[in-house]
Amino acid sequence: MITAKFKKKNNQIYWYQVTGHAGFANIGNDIVCAGVSVLYITVTNALLSFGKTFEREEGYFILDPTDKELASLKILYDGIVSIAEQYPEHIKVEE
Repeated sequence: MITAKFKKKNNQIYWYQVTGHAGFANIGNDIVCAGVSVLYITVTNALLSFGKTFEREEGYFILDPTDKELASLKILYDGIVSIAEQYPEHIKVEE
């Protein structure tokens, strides 16, 4: 199962971590893992392209996001929640 964790302050995400494997199909053929991975990698790369530096600890990122970065984080969160609604036995979202 994939576990996506988000921490919020004032209803804004400042910390996220995505771990695990969905187990929907074999590695390399798992559409659930692929969807989550695309969201995670794309948003993280976008934050890096904005010039964001991360405090990386044990596989997660801590940040103080700007408005543009908050929009990217909302895309990540909403996308993962949407996939979790379709595949609840394969993804757990924690806040």
